[in-house]
Amino acid sequence: MKVSYVNGICVKNDAISNSIRDEVRALRKSGVDDVRLYAYACEYDDIPSTVVSEVRDIAFDPHFLASDVVIFHFGIYYPLFDLLSIVPARARRLVVFHNVTPREFVKPESRALIDQSFSQMSNIAWADHVICVSDTNLEVLRKAGIDTPATVLPLAIHSMSHPPSRKPSVVDNIVRIAFIGRFVKSKGPHELLMALSNVLASNPTCAVKLDMVGNLLFSDPELLAQIETIIATLARQYGRRVEIKIHGNASEEQKHEILQDADLFVLPTYHEGFGVPIVEAISNGCYVIAYDNSNVPSVTNGFGRLVNTGCIDSLSAELAQAVEKVVSAAWRGSGDESYQTFVTHATRYAEEFSPGRVARNFVNLVSKIQ
Repeated sequence: MKVSYVNGICVKNDAISNSIRDEVRALRKSGVDDVRLYAYACEYDDIPSTVVSEVRDIAFDPHFLASDVVIFHFGIYYPLFDLLSIVPARARRLVVFHNVTPREFVKPESRALIDQSFSQMSNIAWADHVICVSDTNLEVLRKAGIDTPATVLPLAIHSMSHPPSRKPSVVDNIVRIAFIGRFVKSKGPHELLMALSNVLASNPTCAVKLDMVGNLLFSDPELLAQIETIIATLARQYGRRVEIKIHGNASEEQKHEILQDADLFVLPTYHEGFGVPIVEAISNGCYVIAYDNSNVPSVTNGFGRLVNTGCIDSLSAELAQAVEKVVSAAWRGSGDESYQTFVTHATRYAEEFSPGRVARNFVNLVSKIQ
């Protein structure tokens, strides 16, 4: 089988790029060696690729013209996606849809690009089949009137881990909280800090350590400055009761260590097409608190508490309860409400996103549509 991939970029620290790399590896491992990616840039030497600058660079390429399957990924506007309508007739057209961030969650200067993206999304009607990484994403397509045959296949989670037998808070009673996401308003890092301030004010005996992980290159500098100001204020107000660190561009090893230690994972996000960090956190034994929108309820799957999106009071109240929960005798015991029971179920749930299982399901689907 000859397979062509088309995407704008394939670079490090990018979720769609990681998905493409997973798929190419899965296909090659299954015996499909004749795979080529066409993109404006590719940073991975292990992916056979051709760097292009426009649609015609692909349209007349011999490998593309002889392809049995052409796979596009889509999550933001890029001109190469317009190639979908002129794929050679003999080839099957597959789109992997990652969703588009709604325009209300981006800066005004980015809204024209979001509008272009939703308009270009209609190209998916030309596909023979579409893979959605979540039920939420499939719902977006159906609401847009795109009735292309579809399958929901979750993303593979590579940084999953077995939860520790106990968290460090058992020893020192310092509740550890993790946040993983870009430092932009739609991910709610500043709202987490507001809620944490309320918790510290209402519970004079609690001690908290917050680790915030995010790619600084894709963050909002103005919001980062605001966050640093809030952190400094909390340090002055509460002294040794609170420790907050920003880990910009943290390594996978750092992120793993943070999640292994964390009792709670808090993500006041306004939109998630999938929610990879939530699954990562659950697999590491973190109790989740998040806003109740998009794919968050589905991916959280009962391993935490959801609150009304944008309601700081509700977020504060739930965070306060969770801080008390993870130092309680019940949580540290062995009953139904214990950490021990939580991680038993969490480990089983995380297996649904294991790279091996996701890879097999993907290869099987490509084989069927071919």
